[in-house]
Amino acid sequence: MLKLSAHPSAPAWLDLMPGVRVQMRPATPAAMIIARREAGKVFRAEGADDDPDTGTKATVALVGALARFAISDWSGVGNAEGEPVPVTAENVDALMQIWPCYDAFDQQYVGPILTGETEKNG
Repeated sequence: MLKLSAHPSAPAWLDLMPGVRVQMRPATPAAMIIARREAGKVFRAEGADDDPDTGTKATVALVGALARFAISDWSGVGNAEGEPVPVTAENVDALMQIWPCYDAFDQQYVGPILTGETEKNG
């Protein structure tokens, strides 16, 4: 049974890799619509029909859009000098270029959204 009152409204922390944590906003329908729109742009791009990597690129666009929406804070993320950096769209995109972080975010945040696992709340 889907319990509407149990829908998470507070941010939660995810560990992406040792020493790197991100605080996540709960997914919303608006976030999913924005993410799907970003994936759709990839499919509509010039030459997409002839590119065998179009599906992969669309997935990366969807995951990136959700990361930009969801990540509200983090720890263990810094610049080349080791100084902490703020959460910005550009910095989130840079974080998602690091495979272990992308993969962990995809598995722990995006996957449960797409499979409905976040709704199994009792």
